[in-house]
Amino acid sequence: MSSTAGRKSQDARSLAIISAYSLISQAALGLSYPGTPLYLFHEGWSEGLINAVLASSAVAGLLGQVAWGYLSDRTLTKPAFVEIGCAGNFVGYLLLAGIKDPIAFASVYTATGFVGSASFPVAMALLADFSPKGSRGRSMGVFWSAASVGWASSVAFTGWIVENLGGSYLFLFCALLDLASLLVVLSLGRKKARRVVESDPRRASTRAFPLRRLGGPFFALFLATVAFFVLDYAKNVYVPLYYSYEVGLGATLATLLLSFTSWIEVPATVLFGSLSDRIGRVKVVLASYLLCALFMFTNAAVGGLELAVLAMGIYGLVWGAFSGASSALASELVAEDSRGLAMGLYNSSYSFAAIIAPVLVGSTIQIIGYRLSFLAMGSAMLLFSTAFRFGVRRPPKAGYAASDQET
Repeated sequence: MSSTAGRKSQDARSLAIISAYSLISQAALGLSYPGTPLYLFHEGWSEGLINAVLASSAVAGLLGQVAWGYLSDRTLTKPAFVEIGCAGNFVGYLLLAGIKDPIAFASVYTATGFVGSASFPVAMALLADFSPKGSRGRSMGVFWSAASVGWASSVAFTGWIVENLGGSYLFLFCALLDLASLLVVLSLGRKKARRVVESDPRRASTRAFPLRRLGGPFFALFLATVAFFVLDYAKNVYVPLYYSYEVGLGATLATLLLSFTSWIEVPATVLFGSLSDRIGRVKVVLASYLLCALFMFTNAAVGGLELAVLAMGIYGLVWGAFSGASSALASELVAEDSRGLAMGLYNSSYSFAAIIAPVLVGSTIQIIGYRLSFLAMGSAMLLFSTAFRFGVRRPPKAGYAASDQET
């Protein structure tokens, strides 16, 4: 009895620490992600050069998420890789605060994207290791809810910092936030953090292709998630443009609607994560994909503020249903000694989408316009939802990981 109580207390402490890391690291991202292109534009960089730098960082992050996740399954402990990512971001942004040369800036920014990508997916894998299966959805919901709070809190100040203080202060604030996240992660400790069962080295060496170990159901989730993030990219980039100029709401109101969505996500993420513990991950993730399609269909009908508010309110539920449940599902569709690789690949789906979306969505809008494009994207999401439903027919077995068997 005392052992069970002690374990629950340790799990609660670990969840609090990892969620605090999520909040702080996403606050840093809320500054750097929209702030970097704004800063470079103010510095007089051409759009082509800015896009090249952002694309190189996205590719570096994509490769890093998969590579670091795989290595975390094989060497050291997962907290060590979270620390590497936080430290890499801290050093990288500290250097960027003093760099003015374009080539040096692009090189350091890309390297920071690669090293810094170690932390977030491995933190999710670590959280999955700590969380018993019966409450993993809620734990992931809390993790992503904290991320939403961090993002929504910092992104509101990004434009002001760039316009009034400049890029040096922007990157200095990012560095300080990443230093704070590193100190938070260090409080986990190595011995307490590593509760996973060691994988059998003979089992690991008998399979030459690590990706094959993830299995078909995981890749069904991965492909549907890439499609989901293409629409998420459209929500962040093209929907505000649509509201601003096509609907006539203006840029200020369009960005306020994005903030409105983020605050809906905070309670919705915990709610749907807990719901997935009761009714199953697959049902909740499928609901998020269907709601995403509904979001696009609603946008096709937006003609004023009322329907715009409804659409962005729907998206708050979309992200709430998707984030916690899909993260938990991704960790449960694979064996425990492949969890780091799985979470790295799962997180890389956003980078894949960020590379695909500007070409695919942007060109579609140019050809057929916003409204028909939104109808096309919603219809495509329905197709991917169907593929996901048949690709992941049954929930994963409870015996995949040692932590799944704990109560």
